[in-house]
Amino acid sequence: MFTVFVPIWALSLSVLLADSPKSDTPSSRLVTFDNLQARLASPNLRLIDPRPLADYEKGHLPGAVWVDVKAVEKLAAKPGSLTDAKPWEAWIAPLGIGPDTEVVICDGEKQLAAARLWWLLSYLGVPNVGLIDGNVPLWVAEKRPVTTEVPKVEPREFRVTFRNERHATRADVISALQSRSATIVDARSAGEYTGTEKRAKRGGHVPTACSLEWSNLVDKDGRFLAEPELKAKVAKAGVKAGDPLITHCQSGGRASVNAFVFERLGFKTRNYYLGWSDWGNAEDTPVNVEADSKP
Repeated sequence: MFTVFVPIWALSLSVLLADSPKSDTPSSRLVTFDNLQARLASPNLRLIDPRPLADYEKGHLPGAVWVDVKAVEKLAAKPGSLTDAKPWEAWIAPLGIGPDTEVVICDGEKQLAAARLWWLLSYLGVPNVGLIDGNVPLWVAEKRPVTTEVPKVEPREFRVTFRNERHATRADVISALQSRSATIVDARSAGEYTGTEKRAKRGGHVPTACSLEWSNLVDKDGRFLAEPELKAKVAKAGVKAGDPLITHCQSGGRASVNAFVFERLGFKTRNYYLGWSDWGNAEDTPVNVEADSKP
């Protein structure tokens, strides 16, 4: 399925990494438009579209199933939900996903909603989940096939098996700080990082955390930057090759974009999904602000 990797730096990330077996794993697959279009009729393919329902109804990729990402956010934010399999099994069953299903997610943003679902599904134990290298508006602009037909999906029981190696808790972050066993990467904006913009009781950042805003990794059309650019941004942020990473944002989505990129670049990565909504609202977590650190 994959060709031999050829280090031609002018190529896009989708080509560079898709051609590299060690970086393109089933849990971090990046699918090109051409590849996807050639396989739209595949019986094992499940396309997921988390755009607003009105946008989905105007036109979507053939076979794409709509998912209410706001409802998913609310479910994930409930206390204890990230360790309770039952509500997730009830949520995933109507999507018709089984152990043999290739799940591919597309959105209308810069991979924000798509990456959130990518991380959650892979955390729930779905073995083959990927993103499309580009958003739905770009797909439409290139005059690729769209439809308003809503696919009929046969529900399938899916037994959730949490992949805890992909997830970090507050306690994990504290332990990593104490032992220096992982680098913390903050996917939020510069204002949130420095504390000038507050979205919790306290503003600022986790001490020693590197700042790498998620939106700097994806272009306006939802395509990931070329690998050399990504590597340069990662290095500039202070992340060293081979570092185990914990990425976070406010509530999981932006950190999932970073996590997807890091995994494809070969980093062992966990997502502190509850992020600053958990850390910044706690009373006893250490916090740095603009006065004592710069992004």
